[in-house]
Amino acid sequence: MKQWIDRSVLAFWQDKEMRLEAAHLLDIADEVIEEHLPKRTPFLGRALAQWFEGVLKKEHLMFLAEGGFEDSERVVYLLGGNQGDFERVEDGIALLTVNAADPKAALEHRQILGSLMSLGLKRELIGDIRHGLQGMVVAVAEEIAPYLLQEWRKAGKVVLNVQRQQGELYLCEDPGEEIRITVASSRIDAVAAAGFKAARGVVQEWINQGKVKRNDLIINKTDLEVKLGDIISCRGQGRFRLLETSETRKGRIAWKVALYRKQKR
Repeated sequence: MKQWIDRSVLAFWQDKEMRLEAAHLLDIADEVIEEHLPKRTPFLGRALAQWFEGVLKKEHLMFLAEGGFEDSERVVYLLGGNQGDFERVEDGIALLTVNAADPKAALEHRQILGSLMSLGLKRELIGDIRHGLQGMVVAVAEEIAPYLLQEWRKAGKVVLNVQRQQGELYLCEDPGEEIRITVASSRIDAVAAAGFKAARGVVQEWINQGKVKRNDLIINKTDLEVKLGDIISCRGQGRFRLLETSETRKGRIAWKVALYRKQKR
C-alpha cells in the first residue's frame, strides 16, 4: 500500500510504543485515501487523539470522533472522504452496564479496568468507564461485546452482572471541585504543584518517577507547557482539568481548574 501521508510526523513521538500506535493510525488514514472507503480507528487516549486530529486536518481528511458518551475522553475516529461516508460505517462502540451481584459491594473504575485487562484485552478496545444510575457503564469495541457478555463475570472477588445498556443513559458524574490557582509560568511542574498543593520539588520528583500524565500520556519533562483543556493526573494524587486561564494584575497566570481528588477506600 502506498504511503500517502508523510511519515516524518511520527518524529513527534519519542516513546517507541506510542510511535508504533501512531504509525498504525497513519496506515488506516492511508487506506481511506487509497481505497476511498470509510474506516474507523481503535479507541485513542487524549494525547494520541489530539495528535491524530492535527494530522487529519492537515491532510484535509473528514472525521468524526465518537466515544459512546457526550464528553468521552477516549474516542474512536471515523474517517472518510466526504460526509456521506459516515452514513456507511458504524462507530463500532457498545455500552455495557456492569453491576455487582452483591448490592453491598462497591465497584470502582480501577477494578473494572483491571478485570478487563486481566481477560487479555488490549487497552485500545476499551473506552471510558463511567458511573451510571444503574451501575458502571463501560464503552467497548462492539467486536468484543458478545465475548464480555458471555465471559466477564468477576472484578477481583466481586461477582458481576453484565448486560447491554438499554434505554436512556443517565450518568452520575463527579463535576469536580472548581478551584483557582495562580502560577508564575505554565510549566507543568508549577501548575501541578499548585493544583495538587505540593512543593514544586516534590512534583518534579513525581515527574522523574513517571507518576505524572498529561492527557493520559506519561511525561518526563518538568518544563513542559500546559494548555487549556489539558488533564493533569498523578498516581495517588488524583487529577484536574484546566478550564480557564487569565492574567492577574501582578502579571501571574491564573487558572480555573476542576479538581478530582483520589477516592479513599
